[in-house]
Amino acid sequence: MPLPLKSVVITVMTLLCSHVVVYDLMSVSFFSPMEKASDFQFSDFYTIVADDRAVASLDEDVVIVPVDGYTRKGMAQVLNDINFCNPAAVGLDIAFAPPSNPDNDPLAEALAECENLVMPVRVTASDDGLHASHVSYYDSIVKPKGGFAAVNIQGDMEKRSTVRQFTGYFTTEEGVVPSFASALIEVARPDLASGLNKEADHEENIRFASKRFDIVDPEEIIGNPDLIEGKIVMVGKLNNIGDMHVTPLDNFTPGLLIHAHTAATMLSGKYIRELTPFESYAIAAITCFLLVWLNLRLWDSPMGPLAVRIVQAAMLYAMIMGGTMAYVYYDIDMNFAFAILTTSLGVAACDIYIGTFQKNGLCDRIGILFRKSNHDRI
Repeated sequence: MPLPLKSVVITVMTLLCSHVVVYDLMSVSFFSPMEKASDFQFSDFYTIVADDRAVASLDEDVVIVPVDGYTRKGMAQVLNDINFCNPAAVGLDIAFAPPSNPDNDPLAEALAECENLVMPVRVTASDDGLHASHVSYYDSIVKPKGGFAAVNIQGDMEKRSTVRQFTGYFTTEEGVVPSFASALIEVARPDLASGLNKEADHEENIRFASKRFDIVDPEEIIGNPDLIEGKIVMVGKLNNIGDMHVTPLDNFTPGLLIHAHTAATMLSGKYIRELTPFESYAIAAITCFLLVWLNLRLWDSPMGPLAVRIVQAAMLYAMIMGGTMAYVYYDIDMNFAFAILTTSLGVAACDIYIGTFQKNGLCDRIGILFRKSNHDRI
């Protein structure tokens, strides 16, 4: 059988066998921190590498104002200060219980007077579909100029689910409800909002790497109006243990920070493109074929096995580094997990083939023994 044809046959067999092999390698959990091994994807590795670079950019459109520990009276003053500085949009990511004294509640007035305010609702599932649930006392009192938006975090209903994607718009029984980030962009950047994908329930990846945000202390607002003017301001809590989520970068990322990364991703217009299944299979098939061909070509040379192992290590390194560069600079998620699996199995398949069918292999030795046995009987 010609060498190229042998290589094709072994490659095809390797690709078929890869579907019955335990898929531990497909999770590439060996790249992950121990606490993330149960839910880790190749793109998480790229994100970690990209974020560890010395290069990081400060977002110019989104700022965060934390109000941890503030009373309603204090938050009312914060909102008034923000409104005085002419923000492009204000998003409030807090749900309030009824006040102890509704007749003397400064927060209701501050909410009503806040320009371009977006207030939160939650999209919940029931037997008859999705519903937008008002969870704050002020939802029935204040009609925010920016409307109500869903503050759902993708995957927050699933235990140990890593947040990697966002949904821009939710289809509910009450109609299409924008996400928190989408609503703020519609208010602050209507020119950019027209270009958003408004297909309900459409998902995109969040770009977490190398992005930082101004976190403005409430007491600094009046003295630094330039930090607020013309910006999307997200107001909420950064230390609420009930609003911490697992992301590719951290196991305890505040929901408010995830909304900020989501808005920054949408404003940039740079979305991560994942390889199609066909593209992933094609890359795996090509890399596996090349390694199998080289293995068969060099198997009987003195340095052949060592050369093949060196090439295999170089291919793995090239896939990891090339995938990282493609992710960081070209916004392409090249999941090489299947290629790594097939190249590893391809080398093993070649070893089995060589040890079984080539000269002095298992079949050759069995044939010699069989012929010797027949000769002795004669």
